[in-house]
Amino acid sequence: MALPRKPRLDFSDKRFLIIDDFGDMRSMLRHMVESYGVTRIDTAATAKEALRLMERHPYDVVLCDYNLGEGQDGQQLLEEAKHRRLIQFATVFMMLTAENTMQMVMGAVEYYPDDYLSKPFNKHTLRQRLEKIMLRKQDLLAVDKLVQKGELEQAIEECDRRIARKPRNLREFQKLKGELCLRLGRYEAAEMLYREVLAERSVPWARLGLGQVYFHTGRLEAARDCFQEIVAENQHHMEAHDWLARTLEALGEAEAAQACLEQAARLSPKAIQRQMALGDLALRRKDFACAARAFKKAVKLGEHSVYKSPANYSKQAQAMIHTSGKKDALRVLKKLRQDFPHDDEARLHAALAENAVYDALGRQDESRAAYDEACKLFEAHAGQWPAELVLEMSKTHIANGDENRGKELIKGLVRNHHEDEALLQRVQEAFSDLGMAEEGRALISDNRNKVVQLNNQGVRLVQEGRLEEAISLFEEALQDLPANKTINMNTAMVLLKYMEKHGRHDGYLGQVRRCLDMLREHASPGSGLEQLQERYNRIVKSHAA
Repeated sequence: MALPRKPRLDFSDKRFLIIDDFGDMRSMLRHMVESYGVTRIDTAATAKEALRLMERHPYDVVLCDYNLGEGQDGQQLLEEAKHRRLIQFATVFMMLTAENTMQMVMGAVEYYPDDYLSKPFNKHTLRQRLEKIMLRKQDLLAVDKLVQKGELEQAIEECDRRIARKPRNLREFQKLKGELCLRLGRYEAAEMLYREVLAERSVPWARLGLGQVYFHTGRLEAARDCFQEIVAENQHHMEAHDWLARTLEALGEAEAAQACLEQAARLSPKAIQRQMALGDLALRRKDFACAARAFKKAVKLGEHSVYKSPANYSKQAQAMIHTSGKKDALRVLKKLRQDFPHDDEARLHAALAENAVYDALGRQDESRAAYDEACKLFEAHAGQWPAELVLEMSKTHIANGDENRGKELIKGLVRNHHEDEALLQRVQEAFSDLGMAEEGRALISDNRNKVVQLNNQGVRLVQEGRLEEAISLFEEALQDLPANKTINMNTAMVLLKYMEKHGRHDGYLGQVRRCLDMLREHASPGSGLEQLQERYNRIVKSHAA
């Protein structure tokens, strides 16, 4: 008679969190887990209660039902937990559900739980699935610890060491290395890795990674073909849909990009960020009916989402101006104010949209009152608004006859974001909509060139070894251009270079940290941020006070 298989993992030292709105199910799961020798078990009936527990304790395993009754569902809980970094790499998050609708399945898997288990199941099935995931994560833990510390170069080196040993989970290390290379902008190394993997077998993640390499290196047609092939073979590969839409838009094929996002939104309608992207693209294309639908869905999905945003309400209202829904737009904006009662950014969104809606309704006194409110709110927090709201405020100034104020805001916007092609395109579109296309092109070109010349002057000083002069120039530039990524990047670079040569300087370290914080908010692959962070970390460690 065969002996029972000895468990490969000891669960007795693990901490579990069980989340289910039904008390009987929580009790059943607790008994299952206790049979594994687990003694530290917390339970929650709602997502809100679960998040409070996750704030207090790090969990080894989270077992979460998909449908949690009123409030957030399991998908939205996972979404927020990841956004707030309440889940570590080593944490196993398993989604449990009795539902199997395509909408639910697609919504759940888009946020990458570690596993997905359909009810009913027994304790043996649950344990086997947990063991498999935890063993896989254990193998990758050394690499992940380096990633969590920001030591990405060392993490890639560790991946290379593991890959050289040809482990049983070779593909996991190759995939992780590829993702790290993309983050660092090491596109040549990433391409080599993906091609090596694909030479052996057509692996979807490697094809997706190769497409991203093509995109970031300007080979847009090749990227489009790559993503199209993935979608043709598997229409439920949602990440490929998103990358295909992004590539098509970069190629100037906005109509095809919108069609791609619409198809993806039909397949997985609960992805709020995709609905927002669809709404933005439709709004730029003046497909107001599609934009209104997408933002309406985004507002609904955002009710219990960490991505709830006042911009979704105001954009829905802006689209409705053009769809015979002007009075309904006012109701949307009323709800915006109700849902964000103490949020000045929400009030500004509402006032700007109300100005346009009331104007379209011919209610000029109310339109002017909304404009005056917007101006006061904007001035009260001058210099702190996101670029999108600055552009909306500038457009509203010009539409209300305050052309000079609008143009001054545009100048500052261009100077702070002179390399953001997408934003500059929206600026140009705004001028075109106002019948000022030529003036817009001249304004963008002139202010962009001023920043380029300033930055080039600072770079030359660095190349000539005149670091103190370069520091003075860049620090002065930051006073006028606090949100310019290039100026922040080069300021951090020259300060780090100075300290690497002359030693630690606490004032300079503080400035570097502020620059890195700003850059982190707008980080993109290949930006160089990760390398700067590593240089900063080395100085802090080697010159510890």
